[in-house]
Amino acid sequence: MDVEAIGRMESARRRWTFRSVVCLVAAALLLPAHVPAQKPTDYDVKAAYLFNFGKFLRQPDTLHQPSFDICVLGHDDFAGALEKLTANEQLNGVPERTIHVETAAAARRCAIVFISGSEADRLKQDLTDLTGYPVLTVSDVPHFVERGGMIAFETQAKHVRFLVGLDAVTKAKLGLSSELLKVALAVSGGPQWRTQ
Repeated sequence: MDVEAIGRMESARRRWTFRSVVCLVAAALLLPAHVPAQKPTDYDVKAAYLFNFGKFLRQPDTLHQPSFDICVLGHDDFAGALEKLTANEQLNGVPERTIHVETAAAARRCAIVFISGSEADRLKQDLTDLTGYPVLTVSDVPHFVERGGMIAFETQAKHVRFLVGLDAVTKAKLGLSSELLKVALAVSGGPQWRTQ
């Protein structure tokens, strides 16, 4: 965690922040108790981010789903980390689930979809298939935000960070908390959902 990020978080609020929660979740929940502490993998950290994004996501009031589904489209590089995080968890009174989907059309019922790198050649079509649906799209495919995605993971100085494309978020009738946006590496477009 760099000094600049720490300063932004401390000035934003004098409480645990999103980034702290992600680090704790990645370090504590993903590793079995009997295994000596070790550094979480990049995909452990990405899983923790995905799990926590839901807490900072505002969906349309008319959307009433029986569960909060975090979906993986394409090859699953998480090695069960997402399943461990969502097991027996609830968000806004509904169970959280991890689901693996074969097509973008199948991901339309998801709250969040992680588009794997194995989908890089189909990314344009995947995003087209999700257009108009209130699904938060997340990926680590290069230039994801520039290509129309909502949140892109990037690894910088051995830390997983994320960028946000607010135009795509707004088009999907979604909102993201300003607390999430404050810890993003970069935010493009607008407008954004602000919390007090």
